Amino acid sequence: MKKDTRNDHKQRINDVLNHIHADISDAHSVESLALKASMSQFHFNRVFKKMMGESVHTYVRRVRLEHAANFLIFNPDSSISEILREAGFVSNSSFTHAFKECFGVTPSKWREIDIPQDISDNIAEINPLHVEIGYVPKKRVAYVRHRGYNKSIKEAWQRLEEWCNSNGMDFSEFPMIGLHHSNPNIVKKEDCHYVACLEVNDEVYRSGNIGVMYIPRMFCAKFSLVGKYGDLMKYMDYIYYQWLPNSHYEKVHLPSMAIYHKNHFIREDEKFELDFYVPIRHK
Repeated sequence: MKKDTRNDHKQRINDVLNHIHADISDAHSVESLALKASMSQFHFNRVFKKMMGESVHTYVRRVRLEHAANFLIFNPDSSISEILREAGFVSNSSFTHAFKECFGVTPSKWREIDIPQDISDNIAEINPLHVEIGYVPKKRVAYVRHRGYNKSIKEAWQRLEEWCNSNGMDFSEFPMIGLHHSNPNIVKKEDCHYVACLEVNDEVYRSGNIGVMYIPRMFCAKFSLVGKYGDLMKYMDYIYYQWLPNSHYEKVHLPSMAIYHKNHFIREDEKFELDFYVPIRHK
């Protein structure tokens, strides 16, 4: 496949992925998503599976189930009926069947499972954090998607740096943002989805294999965090498993966002300073 065609396919599929994650409760039929990508259904299915390693149906179903699993843990006051609707399922029976097939237990049983000991230990190591609640403005970003939550994320940032260099831009001048689509305690780390972003102005356009999108305005809880590689997971455990269930808020389906002042994935000392934003709503 020619490079220009391959990059065009990536941009179209990235647009579809952004559309899916913006509202997981939508029907997201193959027909509507193919139309979004300006492709025939057959061609869209083939390109999507080649790029993502799974069919459109499987991808949408998995994303919905992962979000539902998070909802069940982090939103204890929401009923299972409310959660299944938010995750895009239409009936309790279909949701329960799909959930059990994916996670091995029913949604009700999933809620009863105790927090694993290693998570409890992580939480115990962290002191209470200062929290700010408020809106985060919409942001326009150039981005690269990455699969895997480990040190391989550095590769996504290197791709953005190479893109900046090839377009005569200074990589260090752009604010860096990481979008966390997956919970590594639910999804295998190698399967977690992460998006590396540079905040850009309206004069920067998509090119090559780098896409451009908007991160919507979000109502968030903000945590200012400092640490080294590996510590962010401990903070996330504390935030998700202790702070959130005991707060007056519940998480919504949008991805959490890290705005880096120091990015541990690209620093030699692997230290970070960042603001971690969790999209929420009032219970």
